[in-house]
Amino acid sequence: MAMASLSSLPLVVAALVTASACSQGGPAAGPAVVQHAPQAPLDTLLVQIRSGTPELRRRAAGELSRPGPRIEERMRALRIALGDPDRLVSTGADWSLGQIGAPAIPVLTDALRDPDPAVRRRAISAMGKVGPAARDAVKEAITDPDKSVRNMAALVIARMGPRASRGAGAADLGSDQDLAQGLKSPDPAVRLSVLLRYQPYVGDTAKSLPLLTRALADADSLVRRAAANTLVILGPSARDALSAALSDSNPTIRREAAIALVRLSRGTP
Repeated sequence: MAMASLSSLPLVVAALVTASACSQGGPAAGPAVVQHAPQAPLDTLLVQIRSGTPELRRRAAGELSRPGPRIEERMRALRIALGDPDRLVSTGADWSLGQIGAPAIPVLTDALRDPDPAVRRRAISAMGKVGPAARDAVKEAITDPDKSVRNMAALVIARMGPRASRGAGAADLGSDQDLAQGLKSPDPAVRLSVLLRYQPYVGDTAKSLPLLTRALADADSLVRRAAANTLVILGPSARDALSAALSDSNPTIRREAAIALVRLSRGTP
């Protein structure tokens, strides 16, 4: 299968580094250009973020997250800035909307309908900074037509904590049923996403071990690696399944199982 479909995954993972730090109580590192700049009047910032120089737009994107009046107006301006052609401006808007928190969820949900996948990814990244309150909104992006957006949504959900249900009769995200359904997809990005969101939860090993072992033979190398990582995360409970896989008729499964067993014995994540 072509690897091009996953070419945007590094961008997705990089964007989540800041979101993960913020959601886990780490330092909320905003755009460096606004850390020590004197605060401008609100009206000035609202003008600058729309029509200022790139430097002024970057400054405004950071400062508009600060507590104060006219929150709706500030959020609308930041929503537009998610699509700014300057990357520091758009990521600054992502950061600021995440810092505003739950009040920004409706604005970010609206951004999920933007025609630009980059804007949708930034909106999901901001929701990751908001935290579990934005979980239901992020779920909407699980079926986004763009693979990079789906990947971002899956990774953000995986870091939000408790499982999020997709609705009546649907599998909980990160559950054994979700894993079984996702690994059947012909799309390698979907198979990778379901493995990544399963890792933090690790449910019924009796159900998951056969699925994960078969995934060691996936045609996509990233999916195989994610399956092996998940088996290593399972720890000693995966040892018997991996040992049995050493006798599998598929040479790829035998190779990946051997590597996973070595990692397991060394305690290598």
